[in-house]
Amino acid sequence: RKYLILLGAISLTSIIILVVKLSPRSTSHYLGNVKSSVLEVADHDIDNPNIRGGSSFTHFNSQYRRNLLSFFPFQDPKTVTPKSSKPSMMRSVQSSQLELALPNVLFLGAQKAGSTSVSNWLINAGICRAKLFPGDPPYFAKEVHFFDKDERYKEGAEFYAQRFQHCVDEGNSELIMDATPDYLTYMERISEFYNQFPVALANLKAMVVLREPIARELSLYNHYSSFNIGKSSWISFEQHAEMVYGGRPYPRAEIGKYVDHLKKLVTFLPRDRLLVLSYDEIKRDAKKAQWRIQQFLGKEFPGDLPHLNSHEHPHTHKVRLVSPQAQALLDPVFREKNEELYQFLEANPGPWMEQRPFPRFVDSNMETWKI
Repeated sequence: RKYLILLGAISLTSIIILVVKLSPRSTSHYLGNVKSSVLEVADHDIDNPNIRGGSSFTHFNSQYRRNLLSFFPFQDPKTVTPKSSKPSMMRSVQSSQLELALPNVLFLGAQKAGSTSVSNWLINAGICRAKLFPGDPPYFAKEVHFFDKDERYKEGAEFYAQRFQHCVDEGNSELIMDATPDYLTYMERISEFYNQFPVALANLKAMVVLREPIARELSLYNHYSSFNIGKSSWISFEQHAEMVYGGRPYPRAEIGKYVDHLKKLVTFLPRDRLLVLSYDEIKRDAKKAQWRIQQFLGKEFPGDLPHLNSHEHPHTHKVRLVSPQAQALLDPVFREKNEELYQFLEANPGPWMEQRPFPRFVDSNMETWKI
């Protein structure tokens, strides 16, 4: 009897589809009629008096509903996750976004702006971080590198969520953080991803620390050079600046143009859920910056924010001043973007505890004495 009913439903569906193709009336109207007709036929075979005569998908026995939908060419939009340009991100109809343990705190960087000191303090205070999987380097526990690494991003949402599932299992899911400092230039990917999971997006907060861009670039250069001490082929900072900012397209050259990334971020994340911190304040008054973070996350954390760069080992070849040659090249790159940043932050105020007005960056040569 069930098979006869399903066969009848399929036949009726085929007839209605033909009518849809021939009629100028709206497709959505006919889809509603198709669903009602098919469900009406199916209702005659359901013995439960609470279900008989119903015309809604939600009234069906789940197994019967799955069988019906396997033959029915149109799916109920309430049960189907919207399509994405990244098929690997999609989850099955039966899956729920609530099953994914996704970070609700993204610490976006910027790299070499004190993000490691801040994230280490938060992790040591108990905020949940990623679990390491076989083959992962140790720093993947702090920074998952999901959005900025093509090969990891293509693995999809469940790959990302698996890194944080232990937070839920261990009852430590109040604050789950991914502190990858390279995320600042990947706003499109973050938006695409979290927009597939409205519940996760509704609970998402983001933090960013901004440092004077030229000083940040010099600090990054020194970081790289510490791994190349003694190599005669290692380039000077002037050569580094020319290579990165000398005219030809180079992705890393976009990092210090902070305002461009923040404008993209606030298109999908409300401004009051983005905390913009000043590197200069963290260096000068760590207690105040610590208070801002605690107020923003809604929780007090034990311990003290460590001194910036205290985790690094100085080396004798560190460049401490930006040469006039490098300054002449880099100043025009960032000057207008810095002004645009100040104007944007003033016109778009953030959460109440955020520093306002945002302090203007300290001159790079004054700041880099203390790198």
